[in-house]
Amino acid sequence: MDTRIVETLTAMRDRYGDGIFYNLTTVKNLLNDLAPTMLKERIQILNFLEIGGYFQLKYAEKTYPLVRKRLAQQMINTFAVDEAVAEWTLNVFSVFLGFNITEDGAVYLKEEAPKPVRIPNQQTMLRPNANPSTRPNSPFIGDERRPIMTVPRPRFGGEKKAYINIKFAQRISADFHSVAITRDGQVKSAGANSEGQCNTNTYDWRDMKAVSAGAGFTLGLRSDGTVLGVGRNDFSQLGVKNWTQIKKISAGARHSVGLREDGSLLACGQNKHGECKVRHWRNIVHVVAGQDCTFGIKKDGRVLVSGNNINGSYEVSHLENVADIGYAAPGRVIALHDDGTISRVGRENHMRRNFSGFRNVRQISAASDYFAGLMENGTVRLLAYFWQDSGVEAATADWRDIVAIAAGRHHIIGWKSNGTLIAEMLHPDISHNKGQLNITKWEM
Repeated sequence: MDTRIVETLTAMRDRYGDGIFYNLTTVKNLLNDLAPTMLKERIQILNFLEIGGYFQLKYAEKTYPLVRKRLAQQMINTFAVDEAVAEWTLNVFSVFLGFNITEDGAVYLKEEAPKPVRIPNQQTMLRPNANPSTRPNSPFIGDERRPIMTVPRPRFGGEKKAYINIKFAQRISADFHSVAITRDGQVKSAGANSEGQCNTNTYDWRDMKAVSAGAGFTLGLRSDGTVLGVGRNDFSQLGVKNWTQIKKISAGARHSVGLREDGSLLACGQNKHGECKVRHWRNIVHVVAGQDCTFGIKKDGRVLVSGNNINGSYEVSHLENVADIGYAAPGRVIALHDDGTISRVGRENHMRRNFSGFRNVRQISAASDYFAGLMENGTVRLLAYFWQDSGVEAATADWRDIVAIAAGRHHIIGWKSNGTLIAEMLHPDISHNKGQLNITKWEM
């Protein structure tokens, strides 16, 4: 297997995030530019993406052998390719995702120690009636006299295994307004703009990889690790101009937090409750800014918190294997674990919902009045809501093929697998609609 195709896929993901593999047209154009001589490889890569193979393989975890077998058969049946072609394609994505496949077919999961991957050349990649001598330079043609190729395991930055794709989810965000990064790296905003929080359609707001909507302000993370802010600045929450080497951002109610490449944090804005006292934290892989606190998830899956923790409101010492934190309001906090389950955070009496029944949750998102969950099957459920409206759960009942969600103050956004956005109001008072639903024509 030519390692150039793995390197090409890695470069695409590092530049655009996992969401790129949902957009077949964009992937095709990028492959044409980045690997112009690898026609047959490009065809099989696109075939695999068309059947949703990438994300099925990514989330397979310990069911990897069964998922791999099913995907191979699906490629054979759908595209009439040889078994060797299907196996080659699966090997490409397995190496790309960090699964280790040895020559004898043994599989080592991603969380185990890296091992070299040895994949023999595939002489059977051509159709049985094809003549290998007619295309001597094709990488699909094997030569049994050549030695076995050793393919190095790709480097993924050393972050802990997470059940959800946080990078993908950070391309959309919402509060009283809706924010999203379009396919060309621009930031689009719609909704309430009383503080200028939607003024993101300028030249500076380009080449972005993450956005976060706060209460009256918006943060944007550039691909070069610098951060922009626009909107409300009454507590200097936009003091992010000099931040560098940032890989994740989170906007709270009155403060901003940035996670640096080395696992440390930067924070600015209101610090009344100590929510910005996080600069001594280390080995952080994910960060969530709430109204009066900040949460940091460490590499080992444990959680740190700084802020208003009166009466154990944000007690986190018992949490393990945490992938994300959902903050709705003081005392209304939940944790998503690597296995797709949810647990409550804190001891506040007014959030009595039992979350133990939820399974297979891929992503959580929270606003002041509710929690939302993206399920493994691409549907969206409201996990809990805190106003009186018996019909609110029906708002997302017909949503399908969702790959990321963002909970706004009174609305929710969904990013579909075909690259389109959908949105619904959740609060019964229609006066809360300030145009934040006007996002369906954005090209994601």
